[in-house]
Amino acid sequence: MFRWYLPFLLTACFWNVFSQDLNDRVQQLTTIDKQQIEQDYRIGPGDVLEILVFGEEGLSRTVRVAADGTVTLPFLDSLKVAGMTALEVESLVKQGLSRDVIRDPQVSVFIKEYRSQSVFVLGAVQRPGEYQLVGSLHLIDALAMAGGLDLETAGEKAVVQRTFIENGVERSDVVQVNLKTLLDAGDASLNLRLHPGDVVQVSEKVLQLYYVVGEVNRPGAFQLPGDQALLLTQAVAWAGGTMKTAESEKGLLVRYDENGQRQEIAVNFEDIIKGRRPDFTVQANDVIFIPGSKFKTLGYGLLGVIPQAAQNAAVYGPLR
Repeated sequence: MFRWYLPFLLTACFWNVFSQDLNDRVQQLTTIDKQQIEQDYRIGPGDVLEILVFGEEGLSRTVRVAADGTVTLPFLDSLKVAGMTALEVESLVKQGLSRDVIRDPQVSVFIKEYRSQSVFVLGAVQRPGEYQLVGSLHLIDALAMAGGLDLETAGEKAVVQRTFIENGVERSDVVQVNLKTLLDAGDASLNLRLHPGDVVQVSEKVLQLYYVVGEVNRPGAFQLPGDQALLLTQAVAWAGGTMKTAESEKGLLVRYDENGQRQEIAVNFEDIIKGRRPDFTVQANDVIFIPGSKFKTLGYGLLGVIPQAAQNAAVYGPLR
């Protein structure tokens, strides 16, 4: 019996390692450098700044940038800070205070809250939500900020939705990115630069199931692997193998063709296992039925019992 499991176990291990590698690649390819992006960040309305004037506590303030991009400080007129970095605001405040207020002021500016530029990372990621677009960030960086892909549910696509104004008219753009090509092949052309307001939606995988019912140890619905073909013998092994009461030579495969027409195909599993007949690939929605001694004919399938058994079966994900 063990020889049924071995090829499948090796393949299953490959799928799981490959999936995990996608998140490893997210971390390898991200360019996030928190210190650098804070230095490069351009301040905008809604951001909260902490402005410290050393030795002059009365002049230090925590202020929010107004909608017009300005902040107001003691002894200074309204200062236009939108579009500046924190270092540039330091210089601006220092210049203003040194004119008439303080001789050689020492000023530090910190961005306490980033509010003006955000992107949304949604769908099959570890931590979906709103993230601040500090510095020049790309798609991989956004995935890294969201904790990487949810390997249980993530599909192969990320959709980036963007709204912008063109000639006074609001327009939208949608770009689809194949994540496996981006991460596995490292195709930099797919690593889109993100803009404020972008929405990144990581698709969820569409489960493709097949069913194994009858005299097997773990009957149920099973998820087909993504890119790897699954052979009939592997499918039965995934279902725990046949029971002692199974009549493997009298098996049945229920399959639906491209027109939705149901086909019932007699399958001698015993011959396939022993190499007397070729193994074949399982397709989505296939129902594999292995009868026991109490089922003497193919009438079990013709009477419609097999589809009902499959419909009520437990659903199992990929073998771990």
